[in-house]
Amino acid sequence: MVRVTEELALSSDNVTLYHAADPLLGHLPLLLFHGPSTTANYTLNSSRVQVHVFTPAGFQSFPRITISPNSPFYGVVHHLPREFQGDEVYRALAFALFKYFTELPDGVKTYLKNLYPTRGRRPGSAPTLFSEQHAAEIVKDMVQSDHTADIIETLQDALQTQHISNVDLDFVLPPGAIVPLHAADLEDVPDDEDDILDPTLRQYGGYTPLIKLFGEPVFLPTSRLRRAPSKPTALNRSKSFLKDQKVELRMKLTELVETEERYVGKVRELVKHVAADFRESAQARAPGSLSPSEEELEKLFPSSADGILQVNSAFMEEMRRIIDDTEEEALKDMETPTMSFMGSKLGRTRDPSGALQIARLFLEWFPKFTECYQDYIKASQHFPSLLNSFLDQQSSFKQRVAQAGEQTIRSILIEPVQRLPRYSLLIDQIVGCIPMTHPALQPMLKARDIITNICSMDDPLPDKPHVANRLRNMVEAWPLNLEPQGRLIAAADFTELAPPFQPLLNQSDRSGIFLLFSDCVVIIKKMSGNMTGRELLREIEKPSAAGLLISMTNAAGGPAAYEFVFTGWHDMADVRFTEAVDGTLFWMTSTSEMRGAHPGEHRISKAVTSRCFLLQEMYEARASKWGEDVVKARVEARFSEKEREDPTWTLRSARMPDSNLGLHAAIFQEGADQLIEGRKEPAPIRVVVDHDRGTKGAPVGHYGVEIVVNVTTNDMKKVSMLTVGLNGRQFQDEVALEDFLPTMSRRGKKQHYNP
Repeated sequence: MVRVTEELALSSDNVTLYHAADPLLGHLPLLLFHGPSTTANYTLNSSRVQVHVFTPAGFQSFPRITISPNSPFYGVVHHLPREFQGDEVYRALAFALFKYFTELPDGVKTYLKNLYPTRGRRPGSAPTLFSEQHAAEIVKDMVQSDHTADIIETLQDALQTQHISNVDLDFVLPPGAIVPLHAADLEDVPDDEDDILDPTLRQYGGYTPLIKLFGEPVFLPTSRLRRAPSKPTALNRSKSFLKDQKVELRMKLTELVETEERYVGKVRELVKHVAADFRESAQARAPGSLSPSEEELEKLFPSSADGILQVNSAFMEEMRRIIDDTEEEALKDMETPTMSFMGSKLGRTRDPSGALQIARLFLEWFPKFTECYQDYIKASQHFPSLLNSFLDQQSSFKQRVAQAGEQTIRSILIEPVQRLPRYSLLIDQIVGCIPMTHPALQPMLKARDIITNICSMDDPLPDKPHVANRLRNMVEAWPLNLEPQGRLIAAADFTELAPPFQPLLNQSDRSGIFLLFSDCVVIIKKMSGNMTGRELLREIEKPSAAGLLISMTNAAGGPAAYEFVFTGWHDMADVRFTEAVDGTLFWMTSTSEMRGAHPGEHRISKAVTSRCFLLQEMYEARASKWGEDVVKARVEARFSEKEREDPTWTLRSARMPDSNLGLHAAIFQEGADQLIEGRKEPAPIRVVVDHDRGTKGAPVGHYGVEIVVNVTTNDMKKVSMLTVGLNGRQFQDEVALEDFLPTMSRRGKKQHYNP
């Protein structure tokens, strides 16, 4: 966590509050805190004063200023009434306020002039905004407050420090630096344990030590890649392969073949006898018979069962051949322990246990299971109701079922459905037997992923218009032209807090939900009911009967019954999020006006502003989790699905141990002359590695880039870094490899990165 706003340095023991309303700024109060200056060397320094200013333009501290007639700010004193010019407190207040006005950025002054226009006033009736006379007019009306301590406490709530816990960055390697792995490469056993657990590290060649600093890969789903790759559930971290382990492995492989043989026998019984007999009877069915027709029977005994028998019979024969061919060599190998596979490439050609050959067989045959098994699984959902409906009729079918045994038929029908998960269980058991250095480990895990994907029966991801249409029917006043192009990632419950942002106040009427898409964030207000963000996501993906009835009624123009009302949305590029130190609050600061604001009773200001929210439900006291989801959403929006599915693109995340700051790095290679289709604007932080090898850089300020770190890897023991920020500051460092991330994090803070 990194602090991005200044801490309020106010103490009621040292300052006194003076205040007045400003007619030129909406009659809002201006607060000035005055007191003697405190320095590091002296508790009290009578020659200087401290003044702290709070106005609609923000808070500014002047901890040590000298009220000198030689100062360009002293002219304001001459605009004070004579009785105030002799008062050192009022001289200091006027001096500090005019200094504050003078140092306001031009953009802030322009914004306030437009917000509080002076048109219509009689010429000469009011001073010019932010002039010496303006400052003097305010100060002469100021009175001392008796509630300094209370006001300071309130300000400390309103101006509490804001932090960030996560940042995203682009980490760009030279073209050709990343060489994707082939399937056979997974059978190699590298020397480094990290490379075994994370095979993707091997594709970075000489840059692997640098990439390793950014932690493990983070999975972002796409339409095609729905799940993260498998990791071993019970990994044997030993690097030696002992006799007992070899015996156990061989037993598991033998069990695999034997259960496959029994399974194929049951499927053969289903297809060749049970289904065949019923099909034959259906063909000879007399007109008017109550027994099911051939078409009806096809739903109970689908042709996909024939395909399963064919593919599994051939698969079983291949497995049996491997087990038989490796039997003798496996028995010999059991007599001596294998101390290590490290650095060995023997696994590509020789594995006495037979595990690697079986893993290769899985990778070859499991994809062939997809069509027939998925068709059968879909059909099996109707087996119970179909069989029950057939048995309700007094027919010859019912008699034949009774002869064969109803429970026997029900049991044999679900055998193919139960077989696929058993492959996953057997693979987990095999992986638990082998050492982490065994060449069969990664191929086995890839095979497990294939089975998982077949079992998942994933429907296509809800297309974006579908999500928008569902929300339009569930959220009152959802704009007709708003169809987010990114994936719906999260829904966060909140209560919006009004200044001074004290959560204990009752503000239940300001409750709502943030809908986080990868390209935008939508704010909806809760109207009635108790539906949470998590329940809303579930209702969008899989509508309940009640929810579907309500949304269809709303869509058809019936009596409206909305639980939410739309209040506005922002493009992700137009908002920044910060969080409170305890994780309960977060602020959303906009850089452009909010879009789609509600035109009626739920209308809120669309002006550029900063809003504070109390997180609730699953994000309660977890603002850092919300920040992490936002960062990942930005990454997802920045790169197309096609690019993210490319093995040369990876998202990795690391947390700094000293600050707990999360660095989320999109790692890819890009040449200076490359233009990637579908790529959005770069990240605010861009790390360019070995620019002299043709890596594509980006100047600071170009398309939103705020910090650029140019890295020269040298011999990879020490790296050179040049960090440049928007403020023009530069830092040149040469650091050991292990100090690279801490140094980059530290330099980033000094560049005042604004998330």
